[in-house]
Amino acid sequence: MKKKVFTLLAVLFFVTSTAFGQFNDFGIKVGGQSAGAFSEQNDFSRVFGFGIYGFADFGLNQLLFTTIDLGYTKRGFTNSQTETDSMGQIIQKVEATSRLSYISVAGFLNSTLSRESPFYIGAGPRIDYLIDSKAGKFDFTSVTVKDNTSEELKDFVLGGSFVAGIKDLSMLNSDFRVKLKYEVDFTDSFSESAFSYKNNALMLVIGLSL
Repeated sequence: MKKKVFTLLAVLFFVTSTAFGQFNDFGIKVGGQSAGAFSEQNDFSRVFGFGIYGFADFGLNQLLFTTIDLGYTKRGFTNSQTETDSMGQIIQKVEATSRLSYISVAGFLNSTLSRESPFYIGAGPRIDYLIDSKAGKFDFTSVTVKDNTSEELKDFVLGGSFVAGIKDLSMLNSDFRVKLKYEVDFTDSFSESAFSYKNNALMLVIGLSL
């Protein structure tokens, strides 16, 4: 029920943003991110990822504007296990890094700090669709074992994004923007499990108006 309500609110946000806002700007964004996962099952380590998006801004008034992002983001996680011998003595710690590729759609309600200020903060819903996953492998002493965690994840994920940035930076006859973005899943990605899995990522993004 909560998932259906959240999806409905997200769709309404995207529709009203374009219907009632005045089109102001569009462009592309690229960014690097520290990606990981919240899970009750394992203590996943973070990995480096990236994202590339197209964006459009819609002005609501002199302080408020909305942004719609559509793009590709690559996340992942590192899982670890401890290898022991027959006596229970630790041989080594082995790690498996899995990669996740998503198509992501996000909407933001943003507010500048004043009418003339280029600084802004914002937040909004996000919908991700898992298009590809590459499972990591544990290289034990005598055998290699695939980490099946990524194969158990759902295709659709609902989450939220929070941003703080600066826009309208004029350089080389172009307008740039820089922002810090935090993304976190609200819905559980595990299909059938007693444990939870929720992506999260901290990203530094640079945007260029076209």
